[in-house]
Amino acid sequence: MKKDLRIQSDKRDAALGSDAASYGCSAISDASPIFALLSILTALGCLDNTPTPEPGSTIPLATGVSVQVAMRPSLAERYCAWYGALGPDDVLYFGEAAFWSAKAEAGGDPTADLRRPGPQLVGRFDLARERWLPALAVGEPESRSGVWDVFVSGDGEVYFTTFFEEAGSVSPATGRVRRLALGGALNELAAGPDGTVVATRYGTGKADGGNGDAIAFDHDGHAVKTWSLIAPPGFRVAPKTPLWDDLRSELLVTADQLPVAPDSDGPAPTRHEAVAVDARGHARLLPESPEILFAAKGHDGTIYRAESRGRSLWLAVVPPPGRGDPQRIPLDDAYAPDLDFAQDIQVAADGRVVVTRWSGIVHVLHPDGRVHSAALPRPDANGLYYTAVLRGDRLCATYCADVTVVCADAP
Repeated sequence: MKKDLRIQSDKRDAALGSDAASYGCSAISDASPIFALLSILTALGCLDNTPTPEPGSTIPLATGVSVQVAMRPSLAERYCAWYGALGPDDVLYFGEAAFWSAKAEAGGDPTADLRRPGPQLVGRFDLARERWLPALAVGEPESRSGVWDVFVSGDGEVYFTTFFEEAGSVSPATGRVRRLALGGALNELAAGPDGTVVATRYGTGKADGGNGDAIAFDHDGHAVKTWSLIAPPGFRVAPKTPLWDDLRSELLVTADQLPVAPDSDGPAPTRHEAVAVDARGHARLLPESPEILFAAKGHDGTIYRAESRGRSLWLAVVPPPGRGDPQRIPLDDAYAPDLDFAQDIQVAADGRVVVTRWSGIVHVLHPDGRVHSAALPRPDANGLYYTAVLRGDRLCATYCADVTVVCADAP
């Protein structure tokens, strides 16, 4: 893979390199705007008071918050916790990868994670007891890429992507690992049509700049469908989050639209038009503004999209056809798009919807329409939150700063 492949957007690099989005202690607000919440945190002097945990430690904090750091998988690389998914066994499964630390150590080379072999792991955190379970080893001794995203199927099988290497699946019950010959550059996963799994392919992995695509594969790891995506003129599409809408037979994919070649004034900025593909395979670009940051589907087919324009962040709620009109639920009117991002949306069994942001701000939409928000601690100012899930009255989130899970009372 060529070194000049753009693997992630500029905004994520900016967030990793900045302390400006750091909120150092937790607080919960029932109704006040997020900017007021952050003002309270700053006024209380919380920004620098969270202790830095040691690997293998649990630090209980005030108001029911604990920061739990697993033992480091490798002494040669700094792994951290990535995208997660809730399993039927009350376990939070998530990818473990050293991509970000290796990239930073190598001066921005996105392939730096391939320089050293290391364990390839799916992390596990017991939500009922709030304690670590042994990670599931899914790689070989010569594996070099970390695990990026995970998807838990209805039978409990955990599918995973590694981007640079093959995707695969692992059975938590038996430890059996299968590698799936689906090609490289697979990024994020979601439920697909007819019991399949959808994966996005973030480009071709070649410097000449090919478009990425999306595929659906079955339980046996056979690709059964490919969706061709599109880009604006002069750009190539690098898809991120997929969402299959079976009620409308439509695929929605958020995307980075990467410039093919710099113009006379220097490199063109990355664009973020999402792509929708209808039942006939016709792909269309969606407007870049508002930007669709992440999309997920509820158990009844309701679509939830985190969207932003300027300093405004909201949750678009699109009910199934004939079940009402779409709504926009305001989340934050002081959102900092250059430093923050809505990284994940999870829908709990009881209908609560959780939006997780890099900054550790988590929004919970309740079935009655109320939105409560919490700011989780950031012991490492360069860490990013990925996935928060609910279990009863507790909220637990993966934190990309070592292999870390942070738990707090649910807002």
